[in-house]
Amino acid sequence: MVNGVYNNYNIQNPQSKNTSNVTNNSTTQGSSWFKDWLDDKDKVCTDGNDDGKISFKESAASFGKGLIGIVKSVVKHPVATGLTIAAGVALTVATGGAALPALVATGVTLGAAQIGVGIYKASTAETDGEAKQAFETIGNGTFAVTASALSAKGALNAASKAGVSSANTAKDANIIQSTVNCFKVTPEAVLQSAKNIKGNFLTATTGTIQANSNALRKGQVEYMSKANEAQAYRFNPNGTEEEILANNPGVFKDANGNYCIPNKWNPDEPYIIDTSKEQMIMMYDGTSDMAVCDGGVFNGSYVDTAAFKNSGQLNYQNPSTLEYGKIVNVTKQAPGAFKIVPEGTKVQTLEGLRTVGDGEVIAVDHTGSPYVTTAKNVLKRNIPIDSEKSIEGFEALKQFSEQ
Repeated sequence: MVNGVYNNYNIQNPQSKNTSNVTNNSTTQGSSWFKDWLDDKDKVCTDGNDDGKISFKESAASFGKGLIGIVKSVVKHPVATGLTIAAGVALTVATGGAALPALVATGVTLGAAQIGVGIYKASTAETDGEAKQAFETIGNGTFAVTASALSAKGALNAASKAGVSSANTAKDANIIQSTVNCFKVTPEAVLQSAKNIKGNFLTATTGTIQANSNALRKGQVEYMSKANEAQAYRFNPNGTEEEILANNPGVFKDANGNYCIPNKWNPDEPYIIDTSKEQMIMMYDGTSDMAVCDGGVFNGSYVDTAAFKNSGQLNYQNPSTLEYGKIVNVTKQAPGAFKIVPEGTKVQTLEGLRTVGDGEVIAVDHTGSPYVTTAKNVLKRNIPIDSEKSIEGFEALKQFSEQ
């Protein structure tokens, strides 16, 4: 070690202020700026006045070095950086992408914090080395915020496919809108991530395909239900028995005291209304063809008919915002997917464990819940979305149904 070298770098010896004799240490030592930067030996005074005030050029240079700070991390801490990246990849795979909005929000938050710290340190720097380090920190934070924001839209799209319903984002959403939305959906993204991790773990350990697992999502073909128009109203469970019957068209009470609506296809088994949940009463031909739809399913399946017909807008109707008993015109536009799997594949559905039989496939509703149905049923009730993969998938499904 050359005597006195460390005294030329404030980061090594902050007590030293006598650096006016240093003009270009990189040149005198014969090393490149890159090596000096990696070793943090570029934080020196070059103007003869080590007072924490540096030129715009030096500020910009330090800021630029901060923008490529990931390079320093890879070179100086390859194992730690590799493990961090691997952890992010593992989390993304384990959650099927559901965690991505939360990672974006975290990146933006931590990056903004770095910028704030850097600005504070730049304003309070007592040496030129401290000032240069402060601007490098600002660059680090700017890189984190920018990289996170640029990936926000992709993160939302991936999370939406991984079951985060609120991650749906408009095609024309800009970077700022997408980034803000990442913060908004983070609570749901965290909860869905936990479900996905559980689904992947159970699938791997039991051999039975679970909801939210990557085994279920890989190879899925997306579709949209055929546009089926109906009328519907929000069931009103409030009031006396007489008031409930009067306020809900078509509803009656059976011998067991259950509120029901007629079943056109099986008059001896009317549809029972679960009054403990949000329920929508569907009417396809007045009160002669009725059905009960769970509020959560209705929310992601039916859109306002007028908006859909006029502009193709998918304005999904939230039962909790509708007036009790008010009849609305809706059109079914339920997104979903199917997957062709070998006969005998076991699937955990909401109705229990099912085994895929001859001519059957796994279908997935808009909530991510799988069920087993025939290929012919999927073809009858749904159409491919506007994508090459979906169109080709439906052609394959048609051939499969004809085997």
